[in-house]
Amino acid sequence: MADVNYGQLNDLLGHLLRYAVNRGQGAFQEAFSDEAVTPLQFMIVELISQNPQITHSEICTAMQTSASVVTTTLKPLLADGRLLKVLVNGDGRKAGYTLSNDGSEWFERIKPRIAVSEARLAEALTDDERADLVRMLKLLAGLEK
Repeated sequence: MADVNYGQLNDLLGHLLRYAVNRGQGAFQEAFSDEAVTPLQFMIVELISQNPQITHSEICTAMQTSASVVTTTLKPLLADGRLLKVLVNGDGRKAGYTLSNDGSEWFERIKPRIAVSEARLAEALTDDERADLVRMLKLLAGLEK
């Protein structure tokens, strides 16, 4: 909307990050339009694929989100059998998650599409600018010092 005066919004980091996240969601939906997966589900499945038997609380910590968000996001993946709930180290009180065989095959098939999504999101950036942005976002998120 060319006629809209955004005031200070387009100079506010939070506003720009939110706008970038929205663009990222759109790029993800384009890349995965024929798959039953959301960005949060992709994130969780990636964590589980890299950390078999990761617990609910470990997922929450890794994603920096609430238990209810993780629970809601996991439900369809568990219901359709892509993920399995398993006992961790034989401890009946501690459950974790792992990919089922079908879930593993599904994720390996769709996982390369994330590169398409990322390329679409970063299409206005050079490779060096993208690398700089990733580095700065990691700093901002407290993932690196």
